[in-house]
Amino acid sequence: MPLFVLILLASFAGINTVKGGSGCEDKAHYLGSFDPDLQQVSLCPDVATQGQRSLAEVARHEFFHAIQHRFGYGGKGFLPDSLLTPLVRYGMDDREVMTVLTFYPEEEVNGELEARLASRIIPNALIAGALISGALIKNNSVNGPIAQFRAFFIPR
Repeated sequence: MPLFVLILLASFAGINTVKGGSGCEDKAHYLGSFDPDLQQVSLCPDVATQGQRSLAEVARHEFFHAIQHRFGYGGKGFLPDSLLTPLVRYGMDDREVMTVLTFYPEEEVNGELEARLASRIIPNALIAGALISGALIKNNSVNGPIAQFRAFFIPR
């Protein structure tokens, strides 16, 4: 699935994607971010293309953070340490792991490592599916449209 389709499906799931942002100008290593309050992914294509990451990988990484938030994990990861540790050990360069350990708050380390791994392993289609599933679950809350539909049409 092409990147533009992933971005389009993310928008259907309520995640806005923008090019650039203050972080792109302020920090030379800044590739992108996810803002849970705005439900927005910011991508820095100029920086990403200069580095070792494709823009598609950066987008998957940031959308994975959106998935973590949608499913109630915030900046934390889905996987327990017993599963995440061997994946990180065998799937990531030691320098990258040390960078995450050094620059991220302790409570966000697992979520960041997980997003970095996911961006390299999980294809665009699965990321899009998880974003849409998260939106459907969110909309199925007490006041969401699916809950309202059930309350109106399905007798208790």
